[in-house]
Amino acid sequence: MPEISHVRILSFSCALVLGACAPDAGKTDASKAAPTKTEAKTPDAKAPEVKAPEAKAPETKQETKTEPQPAASKFKKGQMARPGLSPAEVLEYNKAQGDPMGEITLEQALAGDEALADKSKGKLFATLDTTMGPIRCELFEEQTPKTVANFVGLARGVRPYYVKKEDTWKTGNFYDGTLFHRVIPNFMLQGGDPLGTGTGGPGFLIVDEFDKSLRHNGPGILSMANRGPNTGSSQFFVTVAATPHLDDKHAVFGKCDTKTAIAISKVKTRADRPLDDVKINKVTFERAKK
Repeated sequence: MPEISHVRILSFSCALVLGACAPDAGKTDASKAAPTKTEAKTPDAKAPEVKAPEAKAPETKQETKTEPQPAASKFKKGQMARPGLSPAEVLEYNKAQGDPMGEITLEQALAGDEALADKSKGKLFATLDTTMGPIRCELFEEQTPKTVANFVGLARGVRPYYVKKEDTWKTGNFYDGTLFHRVIPNFMLQGGDPLGTGTGGPGFLIVDEFDKSLRHNGPGILSMANRGPNTGSSQFFVTVAATPHLDDKHAVFGKCDTKTAIAISKVKTRADRPLDDVKINKVTFERAKK
């Protein structure tokens, strides 16, 4: 896309099934999302067998109360959710996909590590060990506890995620071995897709969590990728420049050092994909005073 006055005009485009996507470079119109994949069909329920009643002596009739039946979900497994679902609809959608856990709390995400759970030990940090060096990020657990819990829970193997080819939900270190699959100089680097294509995710959505004090005001901002309101999941990006047009559209949940991020943003790419893979080897967490 041509540049105007040496400034790339930014917008959002994405192609994602059951996951998140990212802010894009281009005109302000959002491009179409990836086509919805074939939805899983629900087998027809077998009609109840009708039997002739047996002859019985007359008996006193008793009033029988009919228990209300739960309403059928408007979502189906394998369906790509439209942007803009309400928080209640997000939970209903996730349940329809078979999500065994539901919304994770920060306490659950940090469970099993007393040092991480103890806020008196300092701020919560994540370190992304990449093939080009470490990216250390402070996580804003006070302002965006649900977003941080989701990221930490997936990274630590606490939050279950869906593996489509096995049709099962698993736990494991979700981000380990994933790629920065999309890199745009003077803009951002995006990762968190287990498929490495921009179309993958954990099989569930999370609700956007915005804080007015957290803005895309410079390099090193850690923020959630999405394809519209309330469609975030696992994909994230790190800015390498101020991107204020992303404010209140993508949820900021951390601040990273910039040395490695800027180096990654300068790698050679084709169609915004690095020619040589830039991998996240492992994500670790710690508490520190600074």
